Amino acid sequence: MINFSCRYIASQDTLRPLCDLLSVADAKIVEVALTGIENILRAGEEAVKESNGTVVNPYAMQIEECFGLDKIEYLQQHENKIIYKKAYDIIENFFNEGDDAGIDSAVQPDSTSGSYAFGAAAATPQNGFAL
Repeated sequence: MINFSCRYIASQDTLRPLCDLLSVADAKIVEVALTGIENILRAGEEAVKESNGTVVNPYAMQIEECFGLDKIEYLQQHENKIIYKKAYDIIENFFNEGDDAGIDSAVQPDSTSGSYAFGAAAATPQNGFAL
């Protein structure tokens, strides 16, 4: 029943206003907004599990689109420990795809050689550069 309620609330375009509340000065409002966002993200994860992982969490995507993820990341530096912990948990549970996620191996340097090489054509001329 809770997942259905969270899905309904999220379907009413409430994620953007909830993310906007993450910027207010009142810590209690921020805490409540984070709790709501976390519950909605949890409902989205249930939808992902029901689809056997063939879809991504649609609510996580909506939060990223309205810059809510940036706000949540910023809240990891909040002086209120409850807010810090909630923000950290949301990032860890719903947005953390591993340390190497999104790194293109074609542009990642070869860490085994101990140096960076830019191809054979990048070698320095033996007589130096001519001016």
